[in-house]
Amino acid sequence: MLLWPIALLYGFVIRIRNLLFNINVLKSERFSLPVISVGNITVGGTGKTPVTEYVIRLLKDDGKLALLSRGYKRESQGVIVAHGLSTAAEIGDEPKQILDKFPDVTVCVAEKRVDGICSLLAMEDRPDIIVLDDAYQHRYVNPGLNILVVDYHRPPWRDCMLPAGELREPMNGKKRADIILISKCPENMSADEQDKFVRRMKPSDMQGVYFSTIGYQKVRPVFEDALALDSEKLCDHSVLSVTGIANPVPFEDHIARLVGEMSVMRFPDHHLFNENDIEKIALRFSEISNENKWVLTTEKDAVRFRQVLPSSSNLRKCLYYIPIEIKVLSNQQEEFKDKIITYVKQNKRNR
Repeated sequence: MLLWPIALLYGFVIRIRNLLFNINVLKSERFSLPVISVGNITVGGTGKTPVTEYVIRLLKDDGKLALLSRGYKRESQGVIVAHGLSTAAEIGDEPKQILDKFPDVTVCVAEKRVDGICSLLAMEDRPDIIVLDDAYQHRYVNPGLNILVVDYHRPPWRDCMLPAGELREPMNGKKRADIILISKCPENMSADEQDKFVRRMKPSDMQGVYFSTIGYQKVRPVFEDALALDSEKLCDHSVLSVTGIANPVPFEDHIARLVGEMSVMRFPDHHLFNENDIEKIALRFSEISNENKWVLTTEKDAVRFRQVLPSSSNLRKCLYYIPIEIKVLSNQQEEFKDKIITYVKQNKRNR
């Protein structure tokens, strides 16, 4: 109850800020190339990163593509265009993950997205398409296509403003979205349940609402010198789950379905693992008596482990991660793709 007055004040400030942008007192800048924003109105753990990767995977062969992110929790400041040796500490774990997975994509981080876009456009090999990661509230840029990601398990009508709840802005902020993607849905979500969800979201006639689920891929080693692991035969194995993400529960539930026994270690979201953390993980791992034992982590955490785990650590040989991708449900995938591709084709400029 003590947080409610602060939440009301915060909500009032955000409404005034949005109003000032809506009436052009505060200026949004639009650019003459396709700019796609992927974001949310809820803090942490909505599944935004796999959506960003989905868009990149969809468009990366249609021209020179750039990702622009704030680089949350990075130790640097200003505009940085990443290169092969950039670290998670320098550019942030999510940009580093995308840099590693998509080496042909230009990755840039900047607190001020307008400065970041201007820096990208000043490059000799400037991009044809820019994807903005986590920029829904960064209204100084007016993207041509706004994708709003909403967590199925945390619908905005059940939430309230920070700090009493998890909303970054009031639910009516969804009006700025061109596409509303409901993430982390049950794979067998019925048409009736989807209809009920849409009615509660109250989209406009111009907004497309789509439903997606998380697809867990095969287990992969974090380091090349890892021991061989058949991810199809884990039922009699023991696993230590180590995560530093906002909502590790779905990841842990997935592991629990694969293995015979699971222990859990949780760290804060975007946690930069240090030597003390590694010692604690190694100690916890050594306490597992099963000879068939492994450490499983998320793809985002794997990026940070690669930066800090020394070559002498025995954990390198038994540390694995599970990549994830989104899957659009109810035969909506082609429609979802087409909406993005059509926007790009209609707004792409000739070099």
